[in-house]
Parts: sequence; C-alpha cells; structure tokens
Amino acid sequence: MRVLIDGLSEFYGERVRLVKTLMKREAEEEFPEVLKWALQMLYFHGDGWLEICRIDNYPHENQQGSHIHHYGKEEVRKVRMDFRDAEKAIKNISARILKERFNETVRFEG
Repeated sequence: MRVLIDGLSEFYGERVRLVKTLMKREAEEEFPEVLKWALQMLYFHGDGWLEICRIDNYPHENQQGSHIHHYGKEEVRKVRMDFRDAEKAIKNISARILKERFNETVRFEG
C-alpha cells in the first residue's frame, strides 16, 4: 500500500480534531478496494482524547466495506460511502454527538 495521507490532524478548536489516513493499493492482492481509508473524530475530555466517531473501510469482523463506529456504542453500522462522503458524514455525526453528550457546539467548515 502506498500511503497518501498518514494520520493528518485537522483541528477544530483546542478540543476537537479529525484524523485522516488514506492509502492506495499497489496490487489487487493488498486490499479489495483501490483506496483504504479511515477518518477518526477525537474530543479532548478530562485528560485524554476520546474517539467520538470513526468511519473507515478497514475489514471489520472479517467483512469488507465501509462502516461507522459511534461513541458509546458497541455495534457498528455498515454504510456504503467513499472517503469524500465519509468526511461529510463524520462531521455531521460528530457535531450531533458533541452537542448531545458533551454540550459542545462545533462548527465544521467545508
């Protein structure tokens, strides 16, 4: 896999950041999709970073395809989306979670 983006952090204030990872396969045997990616929204609460939401297309429970991990939930939700759609979705989901769970209002531009 060729790394295109490796853990790039975009900060939205002092306590919220989006971490992006994006890789491109170089051979079909490496990964079933052309791009392998992950987006992770983190919130600094107390003395550490909490994962608020994660959307990725890494294998999960031996299944391929993109899926969403929500804060405070064990199960994941399978979705069909690409890296660009996932970035929009993670911002919408995270804004709602931050408001409901932490009474934190964050405006994500773009």
